[in-house]
Amino acid sequence: MKRSLLALTSVLFVLAACGKKEQPVDQAEKQVAASGEKTIPGYAKKDTYFRLKNAAGGEIDLASYAGKPVVVMFFTETCPYCRKAAPFIQKVSAAYVPKGLGVVGICIQNSPRAALNFAADLGVTFPLAYGGSEISRHYRTQGVPYIYVLNRQHEIYDVWEGYDPEYDSSIIKAVEAVLEKK
Repeated sequence: MKRSLLALTSVLFVLAACGKKEQPVDQAEKQVAASGEKTIPGYAKKDTYFRLKNAAGGEIDLASYAGKPVVVMFFTETCPYCRKAAPFIQKVSAAYVPKGLGVVGICIQNSPRAALNFAADLGVTFPLAYGGSEISRHYRTQGVPYIYVLNRQHEIYDVWEGYDPEYDSSIIKAVEAVLEKK
């Protein structure tokens, strides 16, 4: 009985540490605000499109990665699984950005400080956006971390809920597959 209670408490703690689950949104809520958006000729915005504030200043616009596959990781500053995933995503960034991959982290918290602390603590150098809770609902996340590989048209190629080092090889295979497809 004590083991069951301890196990249940541990699971609840991890879920609480990683944030509440997001619920799917209706099709009507999937519209991204159009005011002030820059247009890139030939870029077709998909449901995966986002434009968010960059924690380092400026903005991160998915359209600026037009024609490139992109890895997107949703995270929070203190989520233990996000903190385990970040060094691996950093390695992916270092190895594959020179080959044409884009890598973006999206902090669902509204504070740029949360994203900057995350980067400083974990040695992350890929771009980090913040205030991504609404975008995370468009992606239909149910907590964090969620790791997406988007193809060159910015359609979801594959997704991983949570993080475990066992995912590393499948993430790399997906990255290599989307880089190969022209």
